[in-house]
Amino acid sequence: MLILNSIKTKLTEHLFHQNEWLKKELFTHKSKSILFDVGPIQYAFIINENGEPEYKEQLETYDAEIKLSLASAIDLMQGNKKAQIEIKGDIELATTISQLIKEIEWDYEDDLSQVIGDIPAHHLVQFGKQVIKRTKETSFNILDTFAEYWLEEKPLIAKKRLIEKFNKEVDTLRFDVERLEIRLKKL
Repeated sequence: MLILNSIKTKLTEHLFHQNEWLKKELFTHKSKSILFDVGPIQYAFIINENGEPEYKEQLETYDAEIKLSLASAIDLMQGNKKAQIEIKGDIELATTISQLIKEIEWDYEDDLSQVIGDIPAHHLVQFGKQVIKRTKETSFNILDTFAEYWLEEKPLIAKKRLIEKFNKEVDTLRFDVERLEIRLKKL
């Protein structure tokens, strides 16, 4: 647990130093605490008097809580700015933090280059981006294939126009029954 807390502390400091512009934004929320709940991982920090985030192993209470799924966290790290984020507590603080999280950039290529060198790091990052891109394309192609199969070959899913047609026919039938009931009452 001590090693994990050390990693969280260093990660907080590292990301902050790569994104110095955060200090100006966070300064207005100094001395406030926030909890990130990312799937199985909880991550709390307090904004110190200088406007810098400091990792805290545990706090009694939090001014705000931001919850997101592991998939949303991965989307954010990949640059997807439309990840789903749930906010509780101090809405202004949580909104500020969630907006900042969407803007934080982790220069993982630079960090990797310090371990394996500039050229291998660049090639590894480019390879990773290609793998992610191809995986997304393949996933969408497979999804489209299944959707087409379930719509056309083995209709498990109804087409939108057929549902709309059915709803319209039900409405027409309901109105016809109501008119018939009115006529029967008059007899």
